[in-house]
Amino acid sequence: MVVSPRRKGVSPVYADMARATPLERVEMIRRGLPPELVMDLAYDLRLSEDNLMLYLGLHRVRVRQKVVDEDRLSPRESEGVMALAVFLGETLLGLGAAVEGGPDVNLDAAAWLGRWLRTPHAELEHRAPLQFMDLAQGRAVVAALLDQVRARRST
Repeated sequence: MVVSPRRKGVSPVYADMARATPLERVEMIRRGLPPELVMDLAYDLRLSEDNLMLYLGLHRVRVRQKVVDEDRLSPRESEGVMALAVFLGETLLGLGAAVEGGPDVNLDAAAWLGRWLRTPHAELEHRAPLQFMDLAQGRAVVAALLDQVRARRST
């Protein structure tokens, strides 16, 4: 598992992406997201970079070359990364962690989401949500299930 320490605490960029309007997100996707965001997500969610790229339908060598070349992800590559970053941002905002919780709460929320994404769920025919992240329709199914889980946690 390739997970290297990058920084202390969870990046505030996830909350910013969650707060962005749908049109702002479309523009970010069209411009292409930085490939380093994939590595940051893997680190924050406690996933291996290789597994995350596999589940997002990204080519590992291509993404790493874009980091070296200081290039951006294509719009197609950016879509799943954006969705996952928004899931994390919404989780942080839902817990109030991105605003007032501080680094420990942020790390706990990110770790919780990472575990949830890796855990098979009956609602997904006992498959893990990560297995659905490579397709837009799959991401919609995961988003709906995550909203249900968040609603239950907040009551």
